[in-house]
Amino acid sequence: MNTFKAYLKKEMLESWRQYKYLLLFIGIILFAILDPILLKLLPEILKSKINGDLASLIQIDMKSAVQNYIKDLNQISLLIVLLTLMGTVSDEISSQKLVLPYSKGANLSFVIIAKTFHYTITISIFIITGFIINYYYAVTLFSENIIAFKNVLISAALISIYYFFVIILLMFLSSIFKKGVLAALLVLMLHIISALLVNIDKIAKFIPYNLISLANSFTTENILTTIFSVLLYCIILSLLTIKNYKNNTFA
Repeated sequence: MNTFKAYLKKEMLESWRQYKYLLLFIGIILFAILDPILLKLLPEILKSKINGDLASLIQIDMKSAVQNYIKDLNQISLLIVLLTLMGTVSDEISSQKLVLPYSKGANLSFVIIAKTFHYTITISIFIITGFIINYYYAVTLFSENIIAFKNVLISAALISIYYFFVIILLMFLSSIFKKGVLAALLVLMLHIISALLVNIDKIAKFIPYNLISLANSFTTENILTTIFSVLLYCIILSLLTIKNYKNNTFA
């Protein structure tokens, strides 16, 4: 546990000094504020650019405002998170930073656990905060098709779990290839493949991307199966990451 506490503090200090908190905050929270405002202004903007009344053609309500935020979390925010965290594991492996701590009794397993815990909690806090802010603006600006606040919180939780999976997958791939950029690109590729596979009904509930689909539709169909599947993947990937971390540290 001493290793966990030490590296948790280390990750917090480094995230502050390297402006990772700021980057994650901007990448997640900014769209929560901008999306509802831009959607509210969109009909007027298009009206000034295109002749004719577009109000009847563009149907924007509270639900679509929240779904637009989920889309940004699924695309732009994901890219920002990957670029911010891609060197978290690979940099320490390539620079052999852990040889000395390990020789003095540091437990490498707790290093990975500390990193995963820190970034999962940080991103989850930002996501939940983002949904609360987005919900406030969406309800304020749009009066139709209102979604219950509890359903929005469930969507926030599902996306937080998906990001938990993404963080562990990024660390796993970083522990293999020792290149943060390559690991980030592979995560993006798997993210896209997962989005395609979720359209196959027979396997959709076992695909991590199904968490995004459930969050976007505000439904809980097969939610437990998907959550348990994702958590199982996370456990397996974490164990493999720890193994690779130990092997590559002294390679």
